[in-house]
Amino acid sequence: MDATIYQRDGIVWPIRAFVPSEAADFETRYRTFQAKATRLRGRETHVKPHLLSTWLNSIVHNQIILDAVEMALGPDILLWESDFAIKEAGKGTWVPWHQDTPYWNLSTTEVVSVFLALTASTRDNGAMRVLPGSHKSGSLGRINFEGDPHNGYRTGHRTSSEGNIFAYDHVMNEEIDESLVQDVELEPGEFSIHNIELLHGGGPNESDRDRIALVMRFISGRTRCRTPGRDSAMLMRGQCHSDHFDFEPRPESDFSAASLAALERAVSRPSGFGDRLIS
Repeated sequence: MDATIYQRDGIVWPIRAFVPSEAADFETRYRTFQAKATRLRGRETHVKPHLLSTWLNSIVHNQIILDAVEMALGPDILLWESDFAIKEAGKGTWVPWHQDTPYWNLSTTEVVSVFLALTASTRDNGAMRVLPGSHKSGSLGRINFEGDPHNGYRTGHRTSSEGNIFAYDHVMNEEIDESLVQDVELEPGEFSIHNIELLHGGGPNESDRDRIALVMRFISGRTRCRTPGRDSAMLMRGQCHSDHFDFEPRPESDFSAASLAALERAVSRPSGFGDRLIS
């Protein structure tokens, strides 16, 4: 990853983590995962799926991904959360222009998101759109929810507009200059990495195929969630005192009793976002 571009723009893409032959079956493996999750949990699993699957665990530990994260955050890294970001074909759902900061209630901005394409991500199917350099502008808006957003996630509270994938709308301070916006288009196996304060969003999927990605939220070793209660995360590199976290285990096999129990514990914490579907 080019650190100069990341510091300037708040985002770098595309970075290839998996060659095309490795990524060719990602969509099939995703659907196999969800079929098994539905059989065992009674519903699909979208939040922290890396705790159930050795395949997904190998993705979040990919050295190319972690090297990019380390360049952005330094040597002490936690995987705070992962989720599948899905835009179903023809559903018309969209992601508002937003910064991640007010949704997550974290103690620092030493936080990045990695968006790994499991299928192609194009403008037609709702690829992420970004305003490069906006991470340097401070707060550009607010969410339409008062208090700790994690309290709303736990209770299923929504204040968002129809079609908005998120639980809360993001009220911008000013209009976006569309002439400066860029589309983050990716091929399967490629990823982008962006700063928590980067302004981004995405339109609906107007294609005839679902857009599927795995998104990973990494935090520095000195970052924590300010929501009361003990959180959980997976230690990826370096060190982190466990004052605020229970460290999550890597799955030794797919959907084992131990990994299912670890997932249920993890999604009850702030980083589990109430086990909601997010994109």
